[in-house]
Amino acid sequence: MELSKRKEMILASIVDFYVKTGEPVGSKYLVSVLPITVSSATIRNEMAELSEMGYLEQPYTSAGRIPSDKGLRYYADRLLKTFAPSPTEMMRISGSIDHFEGDARVILAESCEVLSELTGALALATTPFYPDAVINNVQLLPMSKRSALVVFSTSAGVFRSRIAKLQTEADYALYELFYNVCAANFIGNTCGSVSRADLQSVTASLGAQALDISPLLVSLFEAIGESTQADVIVKGQTRLLASSLHADAPRIIEFASKKDAVLKLLQEAADDGPKISIGSENGYSFLRGASLIVCPYKTGDHEAGAFAVIAPTKTDYARVLPLVKYVCEIAGELISGNLDTNGKD
Repeated sequence: MELSKRKEMILASIVDFYVKTGEPVGSKYLVSVLPITVSSATIRNEMAELSEMGYLEQPYTSAGRIPSDKGLRYYADRLLKTFAPSPTEMMRISGSIDHFEGDARVILAESCEVLSELTGALALATTPFYPDAVINNVQLLPMSKRSALVVFSTSAGVFRSRIAKLQTEADYALYELFYNVCAANFIGNTCGSVSRADLQSVTASLGAQALDISPLLVSLFEAIGESTQADVIVKGQTRLLASSLHADAPRIIEFASKKDAVLKLLQEAADDGPKISIGSENGYSFLRGASLIVCPYKTGDHEAGAFAVIAPTKTDYARVLPLVKYVCEIAGELISGNLDTNGKD
């Protein structure tokens, strides 16, 4: 239902005041801030009607009004006027992450940390999910005489590593054999196309050398398999505990640690582009006092994952939503390798 212009102005002013102060709003304040001349009695009547319609709530008798979840929903859908992040905020974001160009997981973790810092909220991100990403590099880093770190990267900017425990002492010949096997069988293929049957076939073809090289190949296979599954990064738990959501913070933090549940929630929310889910819309009792702000990010031309913040419903949406969008833009470009070290196109 569309409200009259006057009711919209009153609702917007109440939301703006409530977001800044957390306090109920009375008619006297509205008389002083509305861009139209109207009496306190008229405003009280309008506020009463908005309450009857479910857009406002009265926390206690003789108090002013605060927006309900329905009122916040109307505000977010129809009245929200967002502003670009300030130059200081943009510099803070790009300065925190642009030197990690290409390393997707590190970029996402640093992005979540700075997003939490700027918003005071719990920040989350899902790692790129690209079964079709191409394996473009494999490296071995010796750890000891009988162990090595197997590292590989993909065209989606995903890096994964595993420590391999060797049966015998490693030498140059073993490492050279490993690189040759990877070049012939894995590099240039998509991650999703590498199967256990492929691993077994390659190992069997090596004959007597299979025993020595098998730990390296198994570690690579496990790392490749992990890269085809999205993961969740969470930052800002301490900030959430210090926010107005402190009573529900332990349950929210526990929920955020459950990868499958968070992936489902963020992927569904990100399907429609940037989205704000308010209070009871989130479907969990412990999120009824919170808003979930989700925005997908791209690597290249593909949607790879999503960023989100969990903040109190009285958060400053006009500021927070653009911050989440900007982090998505910068992080996605960095993962794609489209920015130079100064964060410029």
